[in-house]
Amino acid sequence: MKKVLVLFKNNTDLNLTIKSYLCLKKKFGFNIIPLYIRDITYRTPIRETIVNSGSATELLNEIEDDFILKVKKAFLENGINDELIVRSEVSAETIKTFLKTADLIMLEEGLSLNELFLELLKILYRPLIILRNKPLSFDNISIVSNDGVKINKSVYNFINLFSSSTIENIHVLTWNCDYEKHHLLELLKNKGINGELINFNSKDDTISNFYFALGKSSLVIMGNLSRSFFLEKITNRTGLNLLENIDTPIFIG
Repeated sequence: MKKVLVLFKNNTDLNLTIKSYLCLKKKFGFNIIPLYIRDITYRTPIRETIVNSGSATELLNEIEDDFILKVKKAFLENGINDELIVRSEVSAETIKTFLKTADLIMLEEGLSLNELFLELLKILYRPLIILRNKPLSFDNISIVSNDGVKINKSVYNFINLFSSSTIENIHVLTWNCDYEKHHLLELLKNKGINGELINFNSKDDTISNFYFALGKSSLVIMGNLSRSFFLEKITNRTGLNLLENIDTPIFIG
């Protein structure tokens, strides 16, 4: 039995997240560990007094309570009988503990990456699916590859998690990687998957066209980032740029 830890927050798109989980359940038999992250942190604005800031905190708590009820109702409507786990002010270390009984973690994260998400990337030891813009689908999968060790690991973990018998073709997109031999294609072939190599380069293409081609995919597989995201930013590394520019679900293994 495979399990996916699914994170919910107050602003989670329930339709997107639940449809994506049901895709994993129906296609690959995943069970869900649903974790709701309750944000009760409230910083009092300068203009507010100690007296009236308490009422604002109560209002935020009511909003959280209402959304938790919406999540539970959505579970019932979609035949999900698992109990929603609710935790307050969750840290990356808390999520790390929950992952001990899971095979995969899935969460919605927009193009503006928040602090908890970046901290999570540093400590993850299970594959991750980032949801954005559209529900998870395995109909049109792309790999963004530099033929390095990190993307090789991601693809290997992806194939082990999701039965390759239902996945026959995958596009392999590269940026400025003109190699005579792309080892990732051989790995895919050994697993019974046809990999089609599509090369992009800065001489003939724009980076926007590269992102656009990836964005047409239903799911993009990429390698993990380095632990120093500040270094990724100042050195203009592709990994962080992908997370900030591709508005489609992403798998990181």
